[in-house]
Amino acid sequence: MLLAAPLQARIGDTPEQMAARMLQPDLGKLFSWPRNMTEQAQERAQRENPLYPFRHLLPTEDDDWREQMFWKSALRKQLSNDDGWRVHVYYLKGRSVVELYRRVGQSLNEFEINAILARMRGGQTWRKVEEKALKPTDSVLGFGYELGEGEAATLRARKQGDWLIIFHRRFDEFLLERKARWEASEAIRKEELRATQAETAPVSVDGF
Repeated sequence: MLLAAPLQARIGDTPEQMAARMLQPDLGKLFSWPRNMTEQAQERAQRENPLYPFRHLLPTEDDDWREQMFWKSALRKQLSNDDGWRVHVYYLKGRSVVELYRRVGQSLNEFEINAILARMRGGQTWRKVEEKALKPTDSVLGFGYELGEGEAATLRARKQGDWLIIFHRRFDEFLLERKARWEASEAIRKEELRATQAETAPVSVDGF
């Protein structure tokens, strides 16, 4: 159920399906970070990724979680690294559940956002959502657009700077469950730490 997706949506694709669409001649290619990229630059790039703040909640390779990166030029037959899109696709158990579109060379605009969302809507309708009205229990990733309503909703999306993040609603709910378990574990860890600190405090200040 987590991996179900609308028939015409990209979310839910296999790596092979995604590659077949993205790697069009003179338009797209696989992306990899430059070999001469410094550690500091790599760290900045990682921190820029909208998923970075939630890295402690994400699945691992043991869960069959993987990333695939593409470059798509803004103009056909002009395969340049200066004007286009860096696309990060994340797969869980062989199906995409999150896609990140990073506009490069130009600022991401509302017309590009609408065009990308339109390609994923299938027979449903995207609706705008007031992000400020969302409660912590509504979403981990946050969203400003939702495809469908209520339990019928399938995809969520939001703009973050020059990034457009699109993800499966059930993956967001999956992260909510992991967040609840993580917070419960953190609460236990902090309580154990407090108990240890209370026990060792008299020793650490002995002699003052």
